[in-house]
Amino acid sequence: MNQTDSVVDPVCGMTITTAQAPFTREHTGITLYLCSRECAAKFDADADAYAAASRLSLPGWGKTPHPQNVVAQFRSKPEEK
Repeated sequence: MNQTDSVVDPVCGMTITTAQAPFTREHTGITLYLCSRECAAKFDADADAYAAASRLSLPGWGKTPHPQNVVAQFRSKPEEK
């Protein structure tokens, strides 16, 4: 996977590129990309449920627009990954 590949945040359903994702998590051998600190915290609280939901084909999944606070995070990535 390269930095321009599109991925879907398993918590909020936002489509981002791997380069935009300020947070990642490894779960059952798969790297998941998270769009914000909030989504990372939610994922950490119930990783199994979010990982399972990310494998479902839900209508509209991956179509969530970027909220302004997340766009700001893309511009200045936190050091934590």
